[in-house]
Amino acid sequence: MTFFTLAEPRRLLVVLMLTTLAGCADSEFGMQPSRATSGEQQMAELRSTLKRNPNDSKALKQIGDMQAKSGNWSQAMGAYREALLVNQRDSEARLGYGEGQLALGDYTGALATATEVGGTSIRVQQLRSGALAGLNRLGEARQVLEAASTSAPRNLDLRSNLAIIAALSRDPQAYAIARAAAFAPDSSYAHRRNLMLVGGMSGNDAVAKQDGAQLGLDPAEIGDIIAVGRRAKTQGMRAFGVLAGA
Repeated sequence: MTFFTLAEPRRLLVVLMLTTLAGCADSEFGMQPSRATSGEQQMAELRSTLKRNPNDSKALKQIGDMQAKSGNWSQAMGAYREALLVNQRDSEARLGYGEGQLALGDYTGALATATEVGGTSIRVQQLRSGALAGLNRLGEARQVLEAASTSAPRNLDLRSNLAIIAALSRDPQAYAIARAAAFAPDSSYAHRRNLMLVGGMSGNDAVAKQDGAQLGLDPAEIGDIIAVGRRAKTQGMRAFGVLAGA
């Protein structure tokens, strides 16, 4: 899943524009120590599986997914690349690799990957829209998201990413779009962080701070994300830096 989300205030999860192109203080934020340990154990088990069977593409993709979730995009792409050596037609591995391209700023490569995978899945369309936004083809990026939304009108990732595209395009409705997604009963932490991002991009700093407090975000994090949004008003996607997956 591709979402515009901040891995940390200086790096923009998106998935994933990845729900992922998409805002968080840290990929491990709020994680209990037992969960972190469990993740380390799972990684060790997956690597042990590969020692027994180097061609286990499922294990390779799981490692890629775990690395992507932690924002370790180079390592994630390495795992997906190995899975593609096993099966060049593996669309999941190909999309994971494309999301890594998007996260690391290779927008031309990400767009080519989305085109190669093809189809109309939401994941493909989010990758395509993120790549187009990175290439400053904002009108096309918005069209892709709006078309995808017709079949999934309640998809909060699509709506949150649409808000970011709208903010980059100076659409005065951008904050309202982001706010509706962030205050939905099934919104995620990333949707709420994206609201802060759009607040900074659209000049709604004061309202965003109030909304962020109401949504339970940390005041320091709110300020950091809004600051990134302000930079994006002039720098565009370059202000976001590296993307994180959600």
